[in-house]
Amino acid sequence: MKLCYVNITTEDSSRPYLSLVERVFLKVASSGTEIKVKSVKQGLDRVFPISSSYFDLLNKKEIIERLIEADKEGYDAAIVGCFLDPGVREAREIVNIPVIGVGEPTLYFAQLLGNKFAIVTVNDIKVIREIEIKLKIYGVEGRLIPNGVRPISTPTMRVFTDGMEKPEIIASDILEKAKKCVEDGAEVVIVGCNGLGPLCTISNVIEVKDTHVPILDCVSVATKVAETLVELSRKLKMPPISRAGFYSMPRKKDVERVRGIFEGV
Repeated sequence: MKLCYVNITTEDSSRPYLSLVERVFLKVASSGTEIKVKSVKQGLDRVFPISSSYFDLLNKKEIIERLIEADKEGYDAAIVGCFLDPGVREAREIVNIPVIGVGEPTLYFAQLLGNKFAIVTVNDIKVIREIEIKLKIYGVEGRLIPNGVRPISTPTMRVFTDGMEKPEIIASDILEKAKKCVEDGAEVVIVGCNGLGPLCTISNVIEVKDTHVPILDCVSVATKVAETLVELSRKLKMPPISRAGFYSMPRKKDVERVRGIFEGV
């Protein structure tokens, strides 16, 4: 099985992160699974993250281009490395392989483990609000504890600099926030950021001590979900995605015509 992991920031700025996420793949992926990373060629810089819906929109185009490439190059499925799942819904219309983010599958998986969940994420109010919107879109906000999307204390810049060198520092911050979530009723804690989740896995922060409450790394969960989608499609001859309704595929000539209109944009 060959999976593509789309890194939503440029490769040069992401190298410390990518070295960690590859360790996660080695830890959780099945022995027959090969995972290759495709980074956006022109896009946001991980070492200087700026929260902007407009910037995210521009970056989404690059993400989708990498997904189109993955489909053409024969990958069996693709994962978009961001908890907000940018470009996932759009790409599902035009590629013929399963495409998932790391947010949606983790949110649904968490509900198999407990009734109420919380999300610990980066210290950025815009990211928190975007996650809250996604919870409504995915229909799971009713299972969230009160004030259930909570930021860590560490500034985002430090996460993607010092945190890449010393994952245990950030993992400890996440664990402290997870403990508070459990005190407030969480039965599962999701690490809601593709940059934070692997830091927990590498540091073996996988549960809140003495509570049996799991801490879910969204990258690890998405990796296993992608494998399952491919295996079920192969073994049951099941379509990789429904083409009725929301993910109806445009005609090839229409895709080519519209892409031509926006070429170079």
